[in-house]
Amino acid sequence: PEESRLFDMIQGSAQRGADMVRQLLTFARGAEGERVSVCPSQVVRELERLIKGSFPKNIQLLVHGEETLPTVVGDPTQLHQVLLNLCVNARDAMPGGGVLSLRMQVVELDAVDARSITDAVPGRYVTLQVSDTGTGIAPSVLDRIFDPFFTTKGADQGTGLGLSTVLGIVKGHGGFVQVLSQPGEGTVFTVYLPTEATPAGAATPAPGAEIADAGRGHGETILFVDDEAAVREMGRTVLERLNYQPLLATDGADGLVRAAEHRGTLRAVITDLHMPHMDGLAFVRALRRLRPDLPVILASGRVDEIVWTELQALGVVHRLDKPFTQAELARELQNVLNA
Repeated sequence: PEESRLFDMIQGSAQRGADMVRQLLTFARGAEGERVSVCPSQVVRELERLIKGSFPKNIQLLVHGEETLPTVVGDPTQLHQVLLNLCVNARDAMPGGGVLSLRMQVVELDAVDARSITDAVPGRYVTLQVSDTGTGIAPSVLDRIFDPFFTTKGADQGTGLGLSTVLGIVKGHGGFVQVLSQPGEGTVFTVYLPTEATPAGAATPAPGAEIADAGRGHGETILFVDDEAAVREMGRTVLERLNYQPLLATDGADGLVRAAEHRGTLRAVITDLHMPHMDGLAFVRALRRLRPDLPVILASGRVDEIVWTELQALGVVHRLDKPFTQAELARELQNVLNA
């Protein structure tokens, strides 16, 4: 139990890495990332754990602000990236140590206030502020810090894309950024994000957050198909923990054999998509001839839309994007078994 904080950080980092890869794939396709209701304080608290576990010990972290902030509509991975980029810059500006402060609050900007900030418009905002006690930014440099590829760091330390990425993400969320700095007196970056007008529901949980009321099984037999041994063993462990009877298969061909052997008792299938010998799509096609009504959940980290459309035509409407949590798996199983 005393090491649970480290496990939470590992799980959160793994999920964040997966989200960033998914975000890159989405960007490469020219599509918009998913926008959901996000609680800014959750993003800040997650970053707080990351900083405490990885930043130098000579940097003191202070976090200020209320936990009950209004939600914003956005991509939680991108908002995490904004704050992380700003905190890394603050860390690099304090090579000898110092104080890094994160502050979150709600502000109302009127027309007069808005005129004093570049790109600002009147309205209600959640502000996420990152300040440091570092070297500061010279006035001659301040006007260029958001330019792509502009950097004052060495060639082996920076690409010049961190702050341009920050500005692009914030503008994409309908917000803007204010910078205050003086040489030798530190720097303050304030990110303004418009509050959600009509919250659509609960804010997105932090990566790895479990859902307390996720349902448990009643001994139903579930076929879990994946070509990676570690994933299969984890699938077995989680299914047993949720009170299901797991069957494991190494690919689609093996899955067909297992499905035929347990045709009378098998209640649902969870299958990977990209596998040798027989992939997930071919497996589902063949499975439909054996058990046309058997519920199937697709579990994959990458699904082409054309393939997903064909799977939907075969009756596969439930999907788990890897990596998924125990609670997400439990919820999808409950959905298919109670349909």
